[in-house]
Amino acid sequence: MLRPAFILPLFISVLMACSCNKEEAEGPSTEDARTFNQKMESLNPFTQPEEIAEPVVQETSDAVQNPADPSLECYTTTYKVAPGFDEMLALDPTTDVIYPGAMLLGASIPTGEYIPIIADRAPITLSISLQNLSGSPVVEIEDPKLSTVRTGIKSILDQEVASATPAKLNFEISEVYSEQHLKVALGANYRSAGNSVSAAFNFSQSTYSNKFLIKYLQTYYTIDMDPPADPADLFKRLPETSAFGSASPAYVASMAYGRMVLYTVETNRSFTEVNAAFSAAFASGDGSIDTDYQQTIAACNIKAVVIGGSAAAAAQIVNGPAEVYNYIAEGGNYSKESPGAPLSYKLRYLKKGTPVATVVLASEYQVRTCDLAYPKYRIRITSLKCNDCPEVGDPEIYGRITGRAYVNGSATGPKAEWKRSRDDAWEIHEGQEYGLSISADPELYRPDYNTDYIKVDGWLKERDAGDDDDLGADSHIINLKDIKLNVPYPGMLTFSGNVDVKYTLERLR
Repeated sequence: MLRPAFILPLFISVLMACSCNKEEAEGPSTEDARTFNQKMESLNPFTQPEEIAEPVVQETSDAVQNPADPSLECYTTTYKVAPGFDEMLALDPTTDVIYPGAMLLGASIPTGEYIPIIADRAPITLSISLQNLSGSPVVEIEDPKLSTVRTGIKSILDQEVASATPAKLNFEISEVYSEQHLKVALGANYRSAGNSVSAAFNFSQSTYSNKFLIKYLQTYYTIDMDPPADPADLFKRLPETSAFGSASPAYVASMAYGRMVLYTVETNRSFTEVNAAFSAAFASGDGSIDTDYQQTIAACNIKAVVIGGSAAAAAQIVNGPAEVYNYIAEGGNYSKESPGAPLSYKLRYLKKGTPVATVVLASEYQVRTCDLAYPKYRIRITSLKCNDCPEVGDPEIYGRITGRAYVNGSATGPKAEWKRSRDDAWEIHEGQEYGLSISADPELYRPDYNTDYIKVDGWLKERDAGDDDDLGADSHIINLKDIKLNVPYPGMLTFSGNVDVKYTLERLR
């Protein structure tokens, strides 16, 4: 059945236990409350996917040649992730179902519908985390619902603020791979929450290879509800638990208020480059940053979605590091004129002890990787020098020095090796450096740059008339990710008697 494009808020009418005697008007009886609490305890947490904190590989496609560049091979890896969130972003400040003390049908939370429970509620107590108000930070809401909660919060915020209240800052960057994965990166579940952010990305036609979401939160304060001793304490008249289904209801126990800037970034630059450039812009004080960072930001297509400030919530183009900084500099502290908007909320189950209702957001996404089918490296053993050999006179050195690539733990490709037997010991002069033009150029098929490596190791001895002197052994392992294109990586093995063997590693393509 087709759903209409615009869905009005859904409400659930809870069936009330029928009784109009004087005792019930003052609240449920002890026995009724006990029965209700027992039934609430038997309800299950809402059904959700299994929590997967870190991305797990589901499958990897076969590598195929890139038509645009035959030297490249491309493959697609499918990942699954399902992190759990104790606190969710509230990206729609105008929502009428998420507010401190609101009750929600448990089964509607994983779907993002967030159906409110309308019931005859007992009074609740709310408090604000601000410590510099002229009056009380506490308010009691006699008949908790959207309008009365708003009125109660306003009565607290209308008080004078004795001193400035700096915002609590939080900055986070995530790479985004698809529209579905965006919901996980946002940490927002309410159905319409991410629409304005999603619209700022072009998932279907973007010419940029990477997409990033940068969340910058300025939290002014939280408003928290005192937890009930028992679920029945929240009602004047107890609802029928059958109306809740098999899932425990949840209530909004806490909400954070402030200002949030969401930057959507499309670029061909790497995660490390973007993270460093934005971190520098945020910390600059005026948006002035180094030339390299300026070039990184200039190479990005950036839009900003502002929530809780004077700017409109629609995505706006950001031009340069100064504007990146300006978006966060305006309205950095709480004041009566700038009270902030709802930023995030925490749900708790309507059970004894009110456990936190963690929300799991699941997503599968694909990452396309293109790289040289056969990246090429050069291993060079460049020199040997004996600085302080044990014998007087010219030492005679023999042994082995080897440089070789390893893929999946196995030696691969040609090796660069200097090797001399005892009978062929090399007479060298102490203090003189001897050049060694020994090299190898291994080509590695689709290596894992994080785990595959080049190993340079060896052992040396000095030949004597009696027992030979053992100069010991040394070994270095260098991951491929640390060997840059056309930039020699220098290294040196050191043996007893200050015998040094220098080498360089370089990626040629």
